[in-house]
Amino acid sequence: MANKTQSRNAIAMPAYRQPQPLADRNAEFVRQFTAKQREADERIAKQAKPLTADQRAALRRQLENVRFLQPAYADATKLNVANILRKWKR
Repeated sequence: MANKTQSRNAIAMPAYRQPQPLADRNAEFVRQFTAKQREADERIAKQAKPLTADQRAALRRQLENVRFLQPAYADATKLNVANILRKWKR
């Protein structure tokens, strides 16, 4: 009976490991740091480049005549949003 009680209450302890020599720990830290830095650099490189002033002006001209909502729907949309917000206040 004592063995069963002891095994139920036993705390799982990790196996003892010898500490790494200081030089190995420093080298591992540098490897991890450079890997994270490389990942960050790759992530930045994948991002789209910002538009130049000429590209932005061309895009603005292109979007001047685009209407995303028909004028008839715009007022109805404002009313729907107002009703939804009123429901949230309750």
